Amino acid sequence: MQHNGPIRKFVFDFKFERDISISNAPNSRKFDFDQWFLFITRKGVEEMNITFPTTTIATYEINKYFRLPNCIFSCLTLKRLHLSGVLVAPTINASCIFPNVTELSFDEVVFGTIKLDCVIDVPMLETLSFSYCENASYFNIKAPRLDRLTLNDYEIEDDIEVYRVLPVNLDLWQRELNMECLELSSVKFHDDYEFSSFIHSLRICPKLRKLDIMSLWFDARISDSILWDGLQSVAKVHKMFNTFKLRLFNGWRSELQFIKMLLAHFSALEKVVIIRRADLDSHDQFEVMQKLLHFPRASKKAKIIYI
Repeated sequence: MQHNGPIRKFVFDFKFERDISISNAPNSRKFDFDQWFLFITRKGVEEMNITFPTTTIATYEINKYFRLPNCIFSCLTLKRLHLSGVLVAPTINASCIFPNVTELSFDEVVFGTIKLDCVIDVPMLETLSFSYCENASYFNIKAPRLDRLTLNDYEIEDDIEVYRVLPVNLDLWQRELNMECLELSSVKFHDDYEFSSFIHSLRICPKLRKLDIMSLWFDARISDSILWDGLQSVAKVHKMFNTFKLRLFNGWRSELQFIKMLLAHFSALEKVVIIRRADLDSHDQFEVMQKLLHFPRASKKAKIIYI
């Protein structure tokens, strides 16, 4: 590779290279790839987009994935990084990775264990997103500046400990996270324990301003009292929470109860945006609207936008 001068942005996209066999790629060319990335990280790169075929993701065999080289984890100029179809398992002996990265996105990435006993600092990280990743809880990091987290495969599992309720370990041993925006998809609660874990996630984010959920489902076993008490406890520490958005709204009783209790508890809430499913009939929509309009509100500024 020959290039004179700095490289600010680098896109490496092998996503549609279907002729690459699963058995030997991309690691058959790992040495070449590593040399390219080493060269790029020495050229002042600020943004990188690295994409490998995700057809191998279904196997979940770590040795099938391209392992991200250490030069990317330690690059001092890198600010924005999008990764897809790779293995993230840094082996560098350092307490800090991605030292100046502010935006970090993982799409169908597999995480390996980080071979360090301590939590690794990602000091400048502000925006973090995960989409359909495997073993994301191995990504054991501290991100003191994080203010936006997007999880596109969020579902609380039965075996997750209460202090590790997010599918990524964001230094939950500290009392608070600085997150202002949380985006979740396919949020499903099967029992009271799972909902309590979700409540804990919210409670440790007292600066949260916006909660955006793609779809929301409650099992009938979760009682109204658990919903009421949980959200009431969160409202005591959330004085900046002003926007809630629920997409793919079905009009179910549990969804309405959740919205009702948000409106009743959160005094700073100004906007509740509800985006209905396209197949809701007009009669159901009218009934839902009547219920929403009659919900009591802790904030006089609270507006309901039903789309």
